[in-house]
Amino acid sequence: MFYIVSYSIGWILSFLFYIASKKRDFLYTACLTQLVFTVGFFGLFNFTGHVIMSQQVAESIGWVSNGFQKELGLVSLGIGLCGILCYWFRDGFWLATTIPFSVFLFGAAGFHIKEMIADSNFNPGNVVIIIPDVLMPLTLLVLQLLLKKRKQ
Repeated sequence: MFYIVSYSIGWILSFLFYIASKKRDFLYTACLTQLVFTVGFFGLFNFTGHVIMSQQVAESIGWVSNGFQKELGLVSLGIGLCGILCYWFRDGFWLATTIPFSVFLFGAAGFHIKEMIADSNFNPGNVVIIIPDVLMPLTLLVLQLLLKKRKQ
């Protein structure tokens, strides 16, 4: 649920930054905001959950907490930091941040769906997370595709 809220806040911020800035266009502003805020928040929040509150997060998903969960949190932190760094680094860095973020979340969505089908795991943390797991990377990929297409 937190990821859906942060995704929504990312869009609200996109509109506010677009209105406040006369220098940028909406696609550019939206893509930058989604990278910096949404990906950045995702990484920091996911790190906190899987490393600091690992037992509670594992239970909400229907998992048993283990060392791999902490590794997942550290990977998330790296992706989140790349999202934040997109504010200062542009061009290819945006795509370089979007690719691991997208592979990670699309893969996570597939894994959560598999757990629902194969293991009847319908814990809220395993089901609700599928929405942002698909929506957030899909948004970034579409925004970047539109930006690239417009440049051609």
